Amino acid sequence: MAQFLAVANRKGGVGKSTIAVMLAHAAALWGGKRVLLLDLDSQCNATLILIGGQGWSEARKAGHTIADYFYELFDGNNPEPREYLKHNVSDLVDARGKKPRISLLPGSLLLEDVQGELFVKQARESKDPEIVGSQVRGKLERLLRRFAGSYDLVILDCPPGLSLAALAALKTADRVLVPFRPDYVSQLAVDRVAMLIEGKRTLDDVEQIPLDQRRYVCLANGVRMGTRDQVLVDEIAIAHPILATQLPMLDSIADAFDWDPRPKTIEVKYGAAAGSIRRLYEEIDQSFFRLAPAA
Repeated sequence: MAQFLAVANRKGGVGKSTIAVMLAHAAALWGGKRVLLLDLDSQCNATLILIGGQGWSEARKAGHTIADYFYELFDGNNPEPREYLKHNVSDLVDARGKKPRISLLPGSLLLEDVQGELFVKQARESKDPEIVGSQVRGKLERLLRRFAGSYDLVILDCPPGLSLAALAALKTADRVLVPFRPDYVSQLAVDRVAMLIEGKRTLDDVEQIPLDQRRYVCLANGVRMGTRDQVLVDEIAIAHPILATQLPMLDSIADAFDWDPRPKTIEVKYGAAAGSIRRLYEEIDQSFFRLAPAA
């Protein structure tokens, strides 16, 4: 049975999609895992990184995106989840030239519209918005769980807002990785998403949970050496669990996410950043992934 890992933060621009793709690459190529990435972000960055603009266009025209998947199933149809997936995605190969076992449910610009339609459709049966929202989230959770059987790891790339799909992903996930940039806005965003993940109303309530028993862990991304960044990282670490690995601000990371159909190894793709990505994956694999799934 797959483990579900959500990559989430209330704030945009913290590198959620790039880190979700990095972990998919690392888990498939270095960990030998069967990986599925579900792109829940309507910006579709993870999709564009993994299959490029043309591949995404083909998925949209074929009606094989996450918005299509949700809409069809809510509409009473029962298509096979695998019909919506693209397999062996990415521009990477292993040392023998073989594609990694990464599958993708492509993202959609229409996902937020579809969620609105689903909410309205459900509202016809109930006049209580809170109950309706809970019902829709519950259905989305069950739909996400339908992918568990064929994979070792399912990565949920979440949008920055509080969409029904994002809330469903946070509830579905066994563990949540929270990337952040070392700035004061990110500190507030981490506080807020921690309350959502743990189901608490205040940060004080969250802090009553021991660090090693929380469902989430934070990752400092884009850290600039020799600046105040480390001070801000340490401040977040006072209240939240945080990985020892930090991803530095490197051009090679940014450059790696332009789609390129020419096959290459993970070391070539990430260049100077490959060592940091390997350390990140190994730290997560040795601790975070291997924890027993949350109740």
